[in-house]
Amino acid sequence: MAAFRVILFALAVSLGGCASTVPEQPAPEATSPHAADFGALAQLAGTRWHGEPGGADAAQGQPADYSEWYWDLGGTVLVSRHVLDDGSYGGVTYIQKNAATGALDYVYITSAGFRTSGSFALSEDGSWSAEEAVEGHPTIDRVRSTSHVEPDGSMVADSEFHSAEGWSPGHSFHYRRTDAPLPALVPGATVPE
Repeated sequence: MAAFRVILFALAVSLGGCASTVPEQPAPEATSPHAADFGALAQLAGTRWHGEPGGADAAQGQPADYSEWYWDLGGTVLVSRHVLDDGSYGGVTYIQKNAATGALDYVYITSAGFRTSGSFALSEDGSWSAEEAVEGHPTIDRVRSTSHVEPDGSMVADSEFHSAEGWSPGHSFHYRRTDAPLPALVPGATVPE
């Protein structure tokens, strides 16, 4: 299957509209009084990452990924914004604790015109996973992903995609912290196949 560019991110997890430059964001909130509600995801707030593709993605020329995480709306929402190194694709994920269920629900909005939604499951080992519904993509209807921070401080994100043919391997990225800014999105991105 051709590359379906999701971070998860799978956010997953990590997970916006096209623009010629990355829009100015309000000053990120440094801390959140709600951080405990976000479990291992809270440690990502205030960080920026550079992710190298692994496995088949690297062999097929998948671009690297950049992401940044910050609090918004008084620390009640954790936001992850990402852009591929070549500017061809990006997305924004909004994560919020559901007041009724206690789940960490999210929506991922992409520059290619499709979106996903789901809930994160936090594991005792510090990893997080999700299975999300995809709306607006021509072939993929579900994505599942798992991510975790390694002992050396790097982060690993792996995903699988579901289509009419069933589940298939998705993307695998290995992220390291960076101070480099996110690349600019290139207008006119299309839905990845």
